[in-house]
Amino acid sequence: MKDLAGSITLSRDRLHGEQWLDALIAWATRLSRRRAWTITLLAAAVALSTSHLIGPEVWFGPVYLLIVCLPAWSLGWRAAFVVGFACAGTSIALHGLNAYPVGEVAIVWNLAMRLLAVSIIVILVRGFRRSYDREWQRARSDDLTGALSKQAFHEQVAVSRRRGEWGLLAYVDLDGFKQVNDRHGHAAGDEVLRRFARGVSEHIRPTDVFARIGGDEFLLYLSVHDEAKGRILAERLHARMNFVLTLIPHPIRCSTGVLVMEPGSYELSEAEIALADSLMYEAKQHGGAALRIATRAAALLGETRSPAPAEGEGSPRRAA
Repeated sequence: MKDLAGSITLSRDRLHGEQWLDALIAWATRLSRRRAWTITLLAAAVALSTSHLIGPEVWFGPVYLLIVCLPAWSLGWRAAFVVGFACAGTSIALHGLNAYPVGEVAIVWNLAMRLLAVSIIVILVRGFRRSYDREWQRARSDDLTGALSKQAFHEQVAVSRRRGEWGLLAYVDLDGFKQVNDRHGHAAGDEVLRRFARGVSEHIRPTDVFARIGGDEFLLYLSVHDEAKGRILAERLHARMNFVLTLIPHPIRCSTGVLVMEPGSYELSEAEIALADSLMYEAKQHGGAALRIATRAAALLGETRSPAPAEGEGSPRRAA
């Protein structure tokens, strides 16, 4: 029983330790470049000032290496090398060469070891960051299309909503996708999804958010200047997506429900997605390849705009 209790305690301690580490990594990952630089420079200034006050008797090398970890993670390897070498150079300037054993060989060796230690830390932390980003992207992306997952969609839209801008939430469903699977097989259906996702990604802005939420259903979120421009953009986007679908080996169309979201402090929730889904369903009820647009306030009251049919196969203007 004592062994079991000890194992449980160790497991809990390990869990708390991992949670603390996860929180620290998440915090460092979210830091803006400005904040990361500010924290790094303040930490370096405090460490160098303390080292100067105490004198060369106390070795501050591990402290400097710890400080280098933040720019290596948040700012890139160049910034990390600059910070690491600057700390080493400033430390030598403050204490001179008194801290080193007598002899030029010993001085050169110690300097080389300092630079090597900084280099190793930077390389390791940057390697961990690349692995972290790769796994983060893999966990938040759809394997088939490369579009975001629903979780990642919510995370990225939340950032846009905090800016207090108008936004478009588009719920897209491919018309006739089941028939492609039934007639030509699932491999053909997968190719339709891949080409559609690639075509949409090529014709939206880098700041727009695009996700696949299952089957042949997709979500988009786009920031806009006002309601009028939002409606124009929604029509262009709908036409663009239908044009993309005419270029694939088994041409189909899509129906789109667009919710125009007013500026405000509220975040995107499942309620707004359900409203956009209802608008898409109304468009589908009118034969598909149609567009239904409504503001969030109007949709909550059940007031929507009549569906607009997809434009012809002429190349519409790029959504922007």
